[in-house]
Amino acid sequence: MKKILVPTDFSQGSKIATEYALAIAEMCNTSIVFLHIVVTPLDWVNLPLEKEKLYPETKAEIANAKRALQELENNAHAKGVAVETSLQFNKSREAIEEHIIKGEFDLVVMGSHGARGIREFMIGSNAQKVIRNSAVPVLVVKTPPDEYTFRNIVFASTYQDGHIASFQKIIELGENLAAPIHLLYINTPYYFKETEDMEYMLNSFAEGFPNNNFQKHIYNAFNEERGISNFMTNKGMDLLAIATEGKSSIKQLFSPSLTESLINHLDNPILTLNLSKIQ
Repeated sequence: MKKILVPTDFSQGSKIATEYALAIAEMCNTSIVFLHIVVTPLDWVNLPLEKEKLYPETKAEIANAKRALQELENNAHAKGVAVETSLQFNKSREAIEEHIIKGEFDLVVMGSHGARGIREFMIGSNAQKVIRNSAVPVLVVKTPPDEYTFRNIVFASTYQDGHIASFQKIIELGENLAAPIHLLYINTPYYFKETEDMEYMLNSFAEGFPNNNFQKHIYNAFNEERGISNFMTNKGMDLLAIATEGKSSIKQLFSPSLTESLINHLDNPILTLNLSKIQ
């Protein structure tokens, strides 16, 4: 891992994301880029300086953003973390996706307000686009933990062949964070499997990564969301990693809508990986 992107609106949720990103950067010896977007009433970049005074509110917002970004930069430097800041003008909120593509990032860390969705520029459909379209893993965090460490990573999956590429990203993260990885399968009435079949599926998947010692778990629940939530809470797990197909389908156990629902209702950090985008 070399570079982390943190889109920020300087809210409490963004502050939590910043602390997580700094902790990961320290553990992984990686750099951070803080991105803030100011939506201006016109093309601010090419606006003559003498006309900027016609938009005092925009000027004040930009000045405040520059100060806040400088504070983030100073804080990162104090922790020994390499950092860059990016202030974008007159861009739609979808500029986050553009930045992900152009910046060659390894991880995106975002803050969330839970049941109300991801705040402001990541709210609603824009949040869905970031999670569903990102070509790199996205870590969504909601509440500050007692300490910014990960002792256990849970990969909840259907363990199909297409999940191998995304799982390699999780292995790399686990190695960087020195955190053991747990393989979790949720057995539901609608997609019921017998014990022997589930064990064979988990063992076959694990055999694809022979140098790793995974703990395997089969958890029975009425539906996937309840099963994952109960397992994370009852077992005291830290980080949930989940892969999606990038589209909703009743045939897909782990659809983006499930991921977004888990983000809204779980306090745990959630790492999302888009199978259709991850290389």
